[in-house]
Amino acid sequence: MSKTKVNWALTLVAVVLSMALIGGAMYMYYQPKVDAAEARATSLSSQIATQASVSAAYLEITEAGSFDYIDEIDANGGIAADDTGNDATPAPTIAIENKDTSDIATNVKITMWDPESQVGGVPTAIEDTTMSFYITYNGVLTPLYLNTAGVGAYTTGVNVGTIPLGGSVSALTLSAVADAAADDTYDDSGATYTVKVFVYQADAKDSTPASWTLST
Repeated sequence: MSKTKVNWALTLVAVVLSMALIGGAMYMYYQPKVDAAEARATSLSSQIATQASVSAAYLEITEAGSFDYIDEIDANGGIAADDTGNDATPAPTIAIENKDTSDIATNVKITMWDPESQVGGVPTAIEDTTMSFYITYNGVLTPLYLNTAGVGAYTTGVNVGTIPLGGSVSALTLSAVADAAADDTYDDSGATYTVKVFVYQADAKDSTPASWTLST
């Protein structure tokens, strides 16, 4: 083989090795960036998938009444008998009307636990006492916050379904029930608290609060 051919062969091998080294370096440089970009895209897709599937409707909420436990709680902050009823007049109620011009409200729930803000509507001073909160819808009494042996827990609430344009839901009455309580369980000084429920459009992931006063 001539010297010229040997040199050409060596040059060709050197070029091939150089291209391989460059290709490997580029792969090592760019692949992590590609992997990161794909990871971000996957994360974004996951976030989009968990976003609201519909637009929230504008709901007008009307509250009336209050919770009155002044007469039931004695001077020592206790309650003598089980299942003491709320004697507020008028009783606390809630009415909901869809005032939107284009969106219906779907999968509407009434709950005392807001899935969006992750907060509850029971005042801290009332939690884990002996008081429970209920809602009556279409004649059915459903607990919203249930206290068992001094330990309270929020429930999933009640589903009122779809509220069409111009539609309303008004057959909703709230109530509070307190079992017998030892002295100093409640503040007997005429304290006033704020009780909240949330009108939650589950499909739109939108929550609207409603509130009433609770007097002890």
